Amino acid sequence: MDNNKYQSITTENDDYKITSQDIVEGKNKNKKKGNGAVKVLTAIVLILAILVGSGAVFVNSYLSKMNYGDSKGEINPELDKEESLVFDEQIDADADIHANLDDNILWYDDRIYNVLLVGVDYGDEEKVMFEGAYLPRSDSMILLSINTIDNVINMVSLSRAVYVAIPGHGNKRLNTAHAYGGATTLVETIEQNYKIRIDKYVTVDLSGFEQIIDILGGVEIEMTAQEASYIIGKYQSGTYTLDGESAAAYARLRKIDSDRKRTGRQRAVLNAIAKKLTNASVATLFDLLDDVLPLVTTSFSKTELVSQVTNAPKYLSMQIKEDIIPHNATSLTMRDGKEVLILDWAETKSYIHDLLYPGIIPQSAENQ
Repeated sequence: MDNNKYQSITTENDDYKITSQDIVEGKNKNKKKGNGAVKVLTAIVLILAILVGSGAVFVNSYLSKMNYGDSKGEINPELDKEESLVFDEQIDADADIHANLDDNILWYDDRIYNVLLVGVDYGDEEKVMFEGAYLPRSDSMILLSINTIDNVINMVSLSRAVYVAIPGHGNKRLNTAHAYGGATTLVETIEQNYKIRIDKYVTVDLSGFEQIIDILGGVEIEMTAQEASYIIGKYQSGTYTLDGESAAAYARLRKIDSDRKRTGRQRAVLNAIAKKLTNASVATLFDLLDDVLPLVTTSFSKTELVSQVTNAPKYLSMQIKEDIIPHNATSLTMRDGKEVLILDWAETKSYIHDLLYPGIIPQSAENQ
């Protein structure tokens, strides 16, 4: 994961199985939503720059609030039973996964840096260093791919219900990988199925974001009449101020339509938070750090995090693009109340490779 050597992918054991077919309505368009993302990045960089300028001791005191290494928690002993799947297309889906695993080339280029952003929810009672908690499924997965060749940052959402091979645990839905082994297992799962190297990961416990939104005084969200009715009991479309609890419910909402729509709601909440952050005082930003940093777990070291600040001006000047995998709307399979998304892996790999490595031959292939 962290080294630059080609990593071989084998299928010596038969512990792989497929489990997934994500919800998707309407054709997704590759939109430029750079403004909101830039505001988020700007706010983060502002805080880091202030910290770095305040001296090493002060920086270390804040960075020490974060968690370093892998996700904390144990595997739920009922997880295998909860995630067992049987569906009509399973034999074909399993065969496609096995064929995909036979592709040994893990794409990477040292000029393209891939950071996996993972949102999980341990629950309020498990916030203290997540000790004693079961490892949760991943609520959201966004690949932040920084292309220093074309000066583009691709923010790519990975659908949770995609049927993938999880090393050592058979074929399950992608969001289950984190519950089986934390961020490390999730990264290994993405690398072996999507054939792209993940350089670093950042995991955030979303259970704390309600209080963060409340500290900011709520967020402004434009909702449809159906959304407003479900979230706050209003029956008209419009822009509403949501507190932390309502904003969290809005970001998780998928019962009225689909998970694909839900990813859009998550981005809407992030953009709304970004707007509040750009107008927040420095004192408020520091107060938020006290609440946010203990919720973060990362494979970055403290030294690596500080060094990233030097790249901030370049990152902020890059074009930002958003996408979702699968790019095109794909029907879901429903089994026992579970949504399963079956992908065409040849098509999926071709799309994500063209997106992240346009016109580039992967170094792993060059070294063969």
